[in-house]
Amino acid sequence: MVRRLFRSIGIAALALALAAGGVGAAEAPDANRPLLSDLMILTQLRQIKLWYAERAGNWRLAAYELDQMKRTLDRIVTLYPRADSVAQDAFVRDKADPALAALERAIAGKDAAAFGVAYGRSTDLCNQCHEQAGVGFITVRVPTKSPFANQLFEPQP
Repeated sequence: MVRRLFRSIGIAALALALAAGGVGAAEAPDANRPLLSDLMILTQLRQIKLWYAERAGNWRLAAYELDQMKRTLDRIVTLYPRADSVAQDAFVRDKADPALAALERAIAGKDAAAFGVAYGRSTDLCNQCHEQAGVGFITVRVPTKSPFANQLFEPQP
């Protein structure tokens, strides 16, 4: 129990640090520029929260997390249009944007089945990008357990 609490606190602290300017920013060539890996972690956290918001039927939270995830991807494309062998700007525009639009439609229509398909597609695209970038050992999947024990995902009055 205590271990889970500390893990949740650590994840929350990481997310706050990333939102504030990026963990590891001092290691980047520009001290004000977060590392690509830090932005990817933030994207992963948003993707997890998006999944649990939809599972709980909290469509407002799902829409919020999707919007935040899209903003982070926009920041990635702006700061890192090309990383290793991946033209991330083209990958996001050509592949990720349509998948995110499908998620947006599913959320707007409160369509759990369409959400599941679109979420699976977006997860597959993450792994495709990782493969192209030479970091295929970073494999994401549909979450099986939330690291956010301190957040209620059910809609609140």
